Amino acid sequence: MSTNQSVISITDILKIIRKNIWAILAIILFSCSAMFIIINFVVTPQYKAVNQILVVQNTNKDNSNVQNSEVQANLQMVNTYSAMIKSPLVLDKVSEKLSEQYTVGELNKKIVTSSDQNSQVLNIEIKDESQAMAVKIANQTAAAFKENLPIIMSDKSVTIMSQAKVLKNAQPVSPNKRMLYALSIVLGLVLSGLVCFFREILDTTIKSEEQIVEKLDLAVLGVISKIPDNVRKHELINDKYMEEQQIYEK
Repeated sequence: MSTNQSVISITDILKIIRKNIWAILAIILFSCSAMFIIINFVVTPQYKAVNQILVVQNTNKDNSNVQNSEVQANLQMVNTYSAMIKSPLVLDKVSEKLSEQYTVGELNKKIVTSSDQNSQVLNIEIKDESQAMAVKIANQTAAAFKENLPIIMSDKSVTIMSQAKVLKNAQPVSPNKRMLYALSIVLGLVLSGLVCFFREILDTTIKSEEQIVEKLDLAVLGVISKIPDNVRKHELINDKYMEEQQIYEK
């Protein structure tokens, strides 16, 4: 029992691409157009504001070993400070300062805290539709945390290392237009490739002598070639001319 295996060569792939080139271009254009509409009319741009704070131990001890242990303890407390920044104790104050434009829950979703490895500096990052509002939230959050931390931990103090500022000609951090447009092109290529593949798979028509031999296992006895239109037109003119000549002779 033998099995026939169809191998698609690079030439065949190029033929498929050439045959479906307009469909491929149309799908890519549709994908890019849809992404353009989503980016400019659906997704709301987001601006980012970041400030930095440092929590230190209130101590006058000169012993280097004691200071090193305090630094290690502060590093381990970074997660605790992050949780405190997003707690209602701090965010209630921020909401009051913003005339309750945002609830505590909404502020919590906007705040992202992070710190570099082995660093005591804590970054407070805010994203908002308005750059000015993002800056205001970031600075008010840092100020509220600085005010409330000593109440909970009397031996700690907060230093604001850098405040967020409104920048001229600031660009939104999201959506990332370049990445999304590149993604739309890739998506268009993938979709067009799938369309071409399924069109070839579902196309059962026979287009060449080789396909007759391969699919029907029949010998090809002869081929009727297609007459080009210009040749047919020329023959029709000659036939008409001959008919007119015969009529004239009669």
